[in-house]
Amino acid sequence: MKTIQLFLATLILANLVLSCKSNDNPTDRTDQTVEFSDTAKMMTQNLNNKIIASSLAETATDLDRNLEFDYNLNFVYPITLAYNNNTEIQVTGSAQLLSIIEALTDAQYVTKIGFPFEAQTADGTMRTITNEPEFKSLVDSADADGDGIPNYSDPDDDNDGVADVNEDTNHDGDATNDDTNGDGTPDYQDANSTNDGNGNDDGNGNGDGNGNDDGNGNGDGNGNDDGNGNGDGNGNGDGNGDGNGNGDGNGNDDGNGNGDGNGNDDGNGNGDGNDGDNG
Repeated sequence: MKTIQLFLATLILANLVLSCKSNDNPTDRTDQTVEFSDTAKMMTQNLNNKIIASSLAETATDLDRNLEFDYNLNFVYPITLAYNNNTEIQVTGSAQLLSIIEALTDAQYVTKIGFPFEAQTADGTMRTITNEPEFKSLVDSADADGDGIPNYSDPDDDNDGVADVNEDTNHDGDATNDDTNGDGTPDYQDANSTNDGNGNDDGNGNGDGNGNDDGNGNGDGNGNDDGNGNGDGNGNGDGNGDGNGNGDGNGNDDGNGNGDGNGNDDGNGNGDGNDGDNG
């Protein structure tokens, strides 16, 4: 008799433990359904595009910061996502979510999310998101400059006139933690954030990636890097003329300024290529 009572007590205790565990796990709720979500699709695709375009290595911490700033949430895991082929994935943490986002393609992308799910907003408030309209309303509420454009689609989310791509590379709302070359100076303060020797990424200090690195500052992409700005990108003109009209030894940028490559390097402008020092 005592053996039966002990067995029943053990069985009841086991059921209580399983019940508590089930209540602690949102994905075990019987009321949860995996539904189409334009917001989940938009969010994951935007993050995928940002990671591909970024020159920085994305980490789970970067992803959490980006979610918090751009979308006003951090997921309370686990959450359930589903691809366009209806394959469901239980996501247990930020690192796994990052891997999923990085692997998205035109052929495989997220279309669904399980409702309800738990999220923590940027101000620390816990929210239960029960449907798509609530989800969209939450992510659209992230608007740092109050201009009506959500952070995730605002090219200048602090409205300071400097595009986020030039001051907040990982787009988490904090320009101080973006340091492409790892020299301890944030990109927005670093005169050469890539350590390529060309100034702030392109030589003209505007970081627009157009290769405006020439010496005369006209940014025409033709390699105008000589001292007098005459270079044409083919090696003509080195700015080394010596007072006697001697150019660079190859006839380019000669003393008479015609740079015709024929050896016109002498002082009287008619040099034959053999008397470059005649003044």
